[in-house]
Amino acid sequence: MKSQLTGELQLESITDREDREDRAEPLGRIERLSDGYVLAFDRQYDYPRSYIWDLLTDPARVAQWLGKLTPGWELGKEYSLDMGGDLCTGTVLQLNPPTSLQVTWDDNMGLESLLEWRVLDCAGGALLQLRARSETTEFLTEGAAGWQLILDSLDDVAAGRPARPDADWAALRDAYATKYQVSHTMGELEVTDGITMIHFDRRFEARLPRVKDALTADPTQQPRVEQAEVDFTATGPVTLVTVRHVVEDPSETAALMARWHAHLDAVGVDLDGDTPHISVRKLRVLEDFYRANTAAE
Repeated sequence: MKSQLTGELQLESITDREDREDRAEPLGRIERLSDGYVLAFDRQYDYPRSYIWDLLTDPARVAQWLGKLTPGWELGKEYSLDMGGDLCTGTVLQLNPPTSLQVTWDDNMGLESLLEWRVLDCAGGALLQLRARSETTEFLTEGAAGWQLILDSLDDVAAGRPARPDADWAALRDAYATKYQVSHTMGELEVTDGITMIHFDRRFEARLPRVKDALTADPTQQPRVEQAEVDFTATGPVTLVTVRHVVEDPSETAALMARWHAHLDAVGVDLDGDTPHISVRKLRVLEDFYRANTAAE
C-alpha cells in the first residue's frame, strides 16, 4: 500500500512530469476548516449497507483492500494496520455498527489524523463517506491521491472483480494540488540533460520578501541553499517556491531530500509565526522515508 498513500519516487524527465497533467481526475475534496483540513470522499454503492459495513470492519475483508488489521476494530482499543510495509497505528474512538467508525491514525512519519467512516442507506444501496482530518497541509495532496486509489481498490473488492491496473498516483496528486491550490509535500527526483536533480515545490501563503527571508534566515539549518536553484513565483499574497538541487553523490540522495524537506517545513512554521526547530529525529525519519521510497535508477 506504500505506493498508494505516499507513492514511490520515480526518476523522470521534465517532459514526463509535464505530461502527467490532465491525466487524472480528483474524486475527493480538500476542505479547509477553521482548525485544519479534511479530505472528503463519498462513494455510492448498489449493495446493502450491511455488505459495505462488513468490507469495512471484517479484518479478513479489510486485508483485501486496505491492509492487515490487528486485532480488529474494537471500541477503545488500539490497533495496527500493515499496509504493505507502511505501519499505521491508532485507537478506535467510535464504533457504531453498521453506521460509523472513527479512529485515530498515526503513520510511520509521525503524522496524526482522525479518520471517520460512515455507511448510510441511500437510494436502495449504500453511501460510504470517508473524512480524514488533519491540522496541516503536510502530505495532504499525497494522502488525497492515496485514499482515492485505496477506495478504488475497495470498489473492485466490493464488485468481486480483479483489481484495475495501477493508476498514476503522481498525476492524481498533482491534480489535487492544482484543483485545490495546495502544494504537495514530497520531493521528487527528475533528470534533465542527463543530470539528476531533487525537485520540491512548496506553496506559502505569504508575500515574496517574507518567504525569501524565511528561506535564508538560519544558515546553520540550510541544506546548502547557495548550491541549489531556487525560483520564486509570487501571486499576490501567495508565493510558490521551486527548488532544484543537483545530486552529485547518489548515496546522499535520501539525506539531501530529507534536509530540504525539513527546511521547507521550517520555513512554513516561521511564516506561521512560530519558532522552527529541525530535530535530529525528524531528519532521521525523513531520510528513512526517502530512502525507502526512492526507486533505483
